[in-house]
Amino acid sequence: MRIIIFTFLLFFAPPSWGQAEGDSLKKTNPLNEEAYLHPIDCMSPYTLRKGEWIYAQSIQTLPFPSWAFVGITDKLTAQVDLLPWIFGFFTDFKKPIPSLNLRYRFNKQNKWVPTVAVEAMFVHFWDTLQRFETPTLTVWEKGSYFHFKSMFGYRFNDWDINFSGGVDYMDQLILQNNDPANTIQKTFNKSWTPNFSIGVDYRPSKWISYHVGYSYGSTLTYLENVPRKHQLNYGFRLAPFYKNKFGILRCLRIEMTAINGFFPDIEAKQIFPIPVFPYFYWQWKMPGKKGSKQ
Repeated sequence: MRIIIFTFLLFFAPPSWGQAEGDSLKKTNPLNEEAYLHPIDCMSPYTLRKGEWIYAQSIQTLPFPSWAFVGITDKLTAQVDLLPWIFGFFTDFKKPIPSLNLRYRFNKQNKWVPTVAVEAMFVHFWDTLQRFETPTLTVWEKGSYFHFKSMFGYRFNDWDINFSGGVDYMDQLILQNNDPANTIQKTFNKSWTPNFSIGVDYRPSKWISYHVGYSYGSTLTYLENVPRKHQLNYGFRLAPFYKNKFGILRCLRIEMTAINGFFPDIEAKQIFPIPVFPYFYWQWKMPGKKGSKQ
């Protein structure tokens, strides 16, 4: 009950919460000036500015690190999936799992011409690896994985609408329904499948934003890099200390998400319906940069 009340208050919090008068001379990192790369696991066409970077930590990967993002130029952002590079040493492979992700933004929105970008990711699993196991399903992958996505975005005042579409490739994907009364396992070899997503973001204040999104195919953050799934997420992002004098707190962001994954091939689903699943990240700007919102 406390979780439900807390969630209700956050969703209907007035924009003035978390702000105070007389703070114009203090150093701040407001949430609504930042580029969102993968809000609640949907895609946006935005990139980090040159030298701007993000470290992101999912509780799913602890005690191992999760992701790092860095703006190579204002239009090119690299993502380093730290988990496979490090976790590979602790698997039977005994070596890193190669992973690389790049995003390039072509333009900025001009009236009804949207912001447009593309993203490509490559991962190679040396042998069959169990990606994750939940009470309802298990996923294994083997060989090379690749996705390509074209992304389009519109910004209207405090609202963002983002679309993406592309293709996923997987050398071998194994999906299993873990229900003893309905055990289903399917294997897909050298499969090409589409991916697409649509997401809506609302940023009414400097410390909180609200999100809802649907996707089909591979995603980056939750139930990650698994083709052939439907996913409906909703939640919010928080900058609880955006005016704090300590940079590590001022740059802290928390995404709270409801994750609803559906795997029709094996008649399975993984549901987390209340948006309290946490994802932490820190977004640092270069000195003198006001923000990365594009």
